Amino acid sequence: MLETQSVILDVAAPVLLMIAMGAFLRRIHLINDGFILVSSRFVFQVSMPALFFFGMMGNNLSGLISLNLAAYFLAAIGLTFLLSWWLAVKLNVPERQRGVFVQIAFRGNCGIFSVALVVNMFGQEGVALGGVMSGLSVLLFNILAEVILTRYSHGQLRLVPVLKSLLKNPLIVSIVLGVGANMIGLTLPAFVMKTGSLIGGLSLPLALVCIGGSLATSGFSLPKHFSMAMLCKVLLSPLLFTAIGYGLGFSQKELLFLFIFLAAPTAASAYVTAVAKGDDGKSTANAIASTTLVSSVVIVVGIPLIIWVTGS
Repeated sequence: MLETQSVILDVAAPVLLMIAMGAFLRRIHLINDGFILVSSRFVFQVSMPALFFFGMMGNNLSGLISLNLAAYFLAAIGLTFLLSWWLAVKLNVPERQRGVFVQIAFRGNCGIFSVALVVNMFGQEGVALGGVMSGLSVLLFNILAEVILTRYSHGQLRLVPVLKSLLKNPLIVSIVLGVGANMIGLTLPAFVMKTGSLIGGLSLPLALVCIGGSLATSGFSLPKHFSMAMLCKVLLSPLLFTAIGYGLGFSQKELLFLFIFLAAPTAASAYVTAVAKGDDGKSTANAIASTTLVSSVVIVVGIPLIIWVTGS
């Protein structure tokens, strides 16, 4: 059973210290924006896919994630999307900012930030289950983001290009290939497995350093009402749906996974899609930085609370 002190010291603290180190290295100019850009691409296109592929391939996937947990996780994302859209209308957020508001409020950095925590907490099981939950969230995040941004950019909703891009997403491709390799019992030479493990092992520390480096140069000024979008993303949604999940009888481990993935800060990909739609990229970038800081605090406090409530 997990203990509160070990969670803070052994799980959350290393993640936060890596982020802090990235910010420090950027401040003293030991790393720069070019390093952050190239390293982030490497993590997304090479290292993280390797982590997921070999994690899926090398784990027993039987009963890895229950259908109930997967369905509930997707429902929580969808309901957070609808809640944030309702809030945008209720708060009279200007129409030109509503798409960005909703994106900030529901689209999380599950593939890197949340995976870093669950891998630290659960090891290889965290890689496999985290990979599945990341894949599910990436699918839904991209589709819903296209819907909301198109709605308020007065463009034409085109889901086919979104679906095509998802089929090319390195994280999704690596998860599918890893599951396929596991199912057919594929075995690879030891040196290939070792190389893959080393490449995958680079992803989490490098990604966290890049997150910290990005924070060091990001502004934190946001338009009026956007604080509510941040609150929805890192506090209201994870607390609400984790509490409901507890009432529905999910296990402690399932609740921890739900909370960590739902409380993830706004995803960096939200900036890319906002700019592509001609929306407020600066506000999105500032929200990513702000939610990363707030999310870190919420998760460090929330995980021990969940463990205490569930009777660890």
